[in-house]
Amino acid sequence: MMESSERAIAIVGVGALLPDAPSAAAFWNNIVGKRYSISETPAERWSIADYYDPDPKVPDKTYSKIGGWVRGFEFDWKRFRMPPRVAASMDEGQQWAVTIAADALADYGYPDRPLDTERTGVILGTAMGGELHYITQQRIVFPEYVRWLRSTPEFAKLSPGAQQALIEQFHAALDRDVPPITEDSMPGELPNIVSGRVANILNLRGPNFITDAACASSFAAVEAAVQLLVEHKVDAVLTGGVDRNMGATTFVKFCKIGALSATGTRPFGAGADGFVMGEGAGAFLLKRLEDAERAGDKIYAVIRGVAGSSDGKGKGITAPNPIGQQLAINRAWEAAELDPASATLIEAHGTSTRVGDVVEVESLATAFRGAARNSIGLGSAKSNVGHLKAGAGAAGLLKTTLALHHKVLPPTLNANPPNANIDFSSTPFFPVHEAREWTKQNGTPRRAGVSAYGFGGTNFHLVLEEHVPGMLTQRPKVYTGASIVSGGSTTPATMASAAATTPERPIPVRGILALGANSPDELKKKLDEVTARAEAGWTPPRTLPHTVDIRARERLVIDFG
Repeated sequence: MMESSERAIAIVGVGALLPDAPSAAAFWNNIVGKRYSISETPAERWSIADYYDPDPKVPDKTYSKIGGWVRGFEFDWKRFRMPPRVAASMDEGQQWAVTIAADALADYGYPDRPLDTERTGVILGTAMGGELHYITQQRIVFPEYVRWLRSTPEFAKLSPGAQQALIEQFHAALDRDVPPITEDSMPGELPNIVSGRVANILNLRGPNFITDAACASSFAAVEAAVQLLVEHKVDAVLTGGVDRNMGATTFVKFCKIGALSATGTRPFGAGADGFVMGEGAGAFLLKRLEDAERAGDKIYAVIRGVAGSSDGKGKGITAPNPIGQQLAINRAWEAAELDPASATLIEAHGTSTRVGDVVEVESLATAFRGAARNSIGLGSAKSNVGHLKAGAGAAGLLKTTLALHHKVLPPTLNANPPNANIDFSSTPFFPVHEAREWTKQNGTPRRAGVSAYGFGGTNFHLVLEEHVPGMLTQRPKVYTGASIVSGGSTTPATMASAAATTPERPIPVRGILALGANSPDELKKKLDEVTARAEAGWTPPRTLPHTVDIRARERLVIDFG
């Protein structure tokens, strides 16, 4: 049986496009800054006057007009050397996916850092597709509109010439507002080409495919990516999820289920009355932890385990089932070979629905029953950006990844006062209302669980851990050198470091680092520089200590890793 350390997967690059957040860094700033990114439907999306009615009983109308919207996005087709004609035929979901995937590669350091594109896959979660196909199909069904128009008594009273003039004017208006259908339309609109578009534009030759598990699609993609890496079928995978479906038809149909809130998103909070839809995309570049450490990659966090389940037979196809949720959680922690009680943060599915939040906390309380009271922070990114549907897991994973990277317990919004039907005092959980330092418990690495559940009874849970260099991949210690430049001078150690940072040269993660200086103050300055660089993800290169450091008046030897 494979050791859990061999299944450890490193997150080495991130990219995102979310409400009020054109980047992963902006999203994190919004999280810790408690930004609420829910607003009314923008006029350029759909007309509130046409589709909204506050009465849920009115047919073919939405009683909700709020959401988490991505605004101001413009696809940079020049960046990807694409013909503008092709770019114009791409649904924004495809454009978002290409953009965030490229951002994740850039965050990793590509092309300066090595990446075998022949063995890099693309697996993205997406579900309903985008909105462009709803728009362009108006051209195809135009004859049906004409038929309905001709069947009206008032239209029949018009002269044949007047009838034809009206039809031609109607079609001219459609021509003006609806994009033409071309040879690029079908590939530009199909959701199952999202991952292929990324692989094509970025020239990645590993497997590419999408996963559709409704609102758990992103985690279905991550699980598939992890499996490919564990089986050594690829060396890197771009994964995550994208959702760009906020059309009026989606609002109306969700409202007829009674699923949407007209007032706001408040996971685990008093007054939770439905979810608020959101949109966006998040991408993660994954590598095997052993490979990432050997290469000296910046590692945001480590995926220790991921697993899924199905609800089986339950109350209904859309009703949450605690048994299925618990199975996914238990399987993920078993795959990680870790005690769930060692978690100190849970990023919940947390949709802000009347039934869903209560059921989820009950499921979590059962799965984490071994943890002490008030020992695990609880939150949901949906309190900030709404429910991204197929992209929901990507938003939750990004939030938790950055929380581990920054060692901060992130706040969740609108959970105070709490839902009256949830007794947090009898559980291990406490909603995190303010950002705070994420301290270790008894020396245990910071760990988190992240959940994503979907319509149709599909459940996924992921175990995430902070990166502790060498903890899971023990290596022999070697001597290393620090790149220290003081007063504009370049030491031999500096030159050795510069030579050692070429992509082809492996960089150790365990070693003995020697520093030397002429005074305690100078030594402290060197140590501060090394510490700052290490915190930013730098690893000292392999080199013997320089004689200048060994013979210095003040010396310091660091046993790291």
